[in-house]
Amino acid sequence: MLDRQIAKLKSIMLDEDLKKYAGDAFLNLISCVISADPIAGIKSIEDVKNLVFHFPTIIFWDKMKRFFQKTFYNYEEQVKLAAKFSGDNRKYTEFVKRLIYTIDKIDDDEKVDYFATLTRSFLLTDLKPDLFFKLSKFITMCTPQELEYLREMSVSDDFQNSAMVFALYQYGLFAREVMLNEEYNFTYFAIALKDNCLNFNEGVGSRKRITCYDDIKVIDNSLLLEEIPGGDGIARFG
Repeated sequence: MLDRQIAKLKSIMLDEDLKKYAGDAFLNLISCVISADPIAGIKSIEDVKNLVFHFPTIIFWDKMKRFFQKTFYNYEEQVKLAAKFSGDNRKYTEFVKRLIYTIDKIDDDEKVDYFATLTRSFLLTDLKPDLFFKLSKFITMCTPQELEYLREMSVSDDFQNSAMVFALYQYGLFAREVMLNEEYNFTYFAIALKDNCLNFNEGVGSRKRITCYDDIKVIDNSLLLEEIPGGDGIARFG
């Protein structure tokens, strides 16, 4: 059942008239997707309205509509997304399914916008699918305020501990290069999130954009116990 609906959604994402869906026209889009399952029995726009205007279904389709509008600026970009998979229909189907799962988990309109920007980065750059979905996890985990904090900060800054920094440290977006140092810095995952999502429209200047796991450098803040009076050997924290 879900496979048929995903296949229909894939075809709609390649529809030249996607940008025109609004109002009842968007209900037509919903009807097309749902009715790909013959068991659904969608017969009219009124049937669609009766189906979607309850929670959480209406919330999901509102997010989906917003995502489409913010992701694709023209028909050529819709085609380009499918072309990223070089004709591998299985991989493209899996990608669309994971898009749906991610949109379903997002709990704020601003975060839908961030996810649309991340998808545009995937569309327009060499961002790899595995890092794309890793970065999408940060969008679903963080609050809009945390994402805005990251967006406003410079990757070259040092940070003192605070409630905001500590929260983002738990997500792996901040780290201490030296365990006993009080200063925190962006991890490469945080820089990748800024490069490909939060600050995507600003560019990266002369710095190389992080687009794959191989570009991620791991901060090893192992603490030598001999650095502590009476210590011996190596202990690892975190």
